[in-house]
Amino acid sequence: MNTNDLIASLGADMTPVRPGLLTNGVMLGLAGGTALTAVLFALLWGVRSDPAAIYGNMPLLAKTLLPLALGAIALPWMLAQARPAGQSRTRHAVWALPAVLALLVAATLLTTPGPSWSMALQGKSIMTCLVSIPVLSAPILAALLVALRRGAPEHPMRCGMVAGLTAAGFAAAIYSLYCIENSPLFYGTWYTLAILGVAGVGAIAGRFALKW
Repeated sequence: MNTNDLIASLGADMTPVRPGLLTNGVMLGLAGGTALTAVLFALLWGVRSDPAAIYGNMPLLAKTLLPLALGAIALPWMLAQARPAGQSRTRHAVWALPAVLALLVAATLLTTPGPSWSMALQGKSIMTCLVSIPVLSAPILAALLVALRRGAPEHPMRCGMVAGLTAAGFAAAIYSLYCIENSPLFYGTWYTLAILGVAGVGAIAGRFALKW
């Protein structure tokens, strides 16, 4: 038996990945993980004292909408990665988010006096941000990784990384309701670092949890 025949024989013996079962499991995991994150947020963080200010300020509203968009865009990308040779068009849309963020940062630099740049960047809650987003991401990421085990990702680390982006996007959107920092210089820097950190953890976890 040659190599091609062996691969075909092995493939015939494998149970195919059922898209509906995988998608339903992932959505259920996302819902459960997000619900747990919401409870954790309500108990330990809570919504900022002036939530109405968020809706009247576009850069401030973007602090919630950009990570929310990241989670929504990364979700179908993650589902595609969970299947052999899976492809998703939404993976290209992810790059629109840094572009929008860069425009917000550029506008802030143009409208903020130079001496205030450092203060806007540092804010008052760097460590709170860098710790809170990964902590709030943990229940969502764990639930997604469990659900993704129903699939058969060709690249487990990549799938885990995208799961981390999905979890961190939704978690950062939730955390933004608490965060008192209003400048794109702050959240463009520290939210991004926290989200990338979760994506890195997801990649490492995916290497082991999603291997098949």
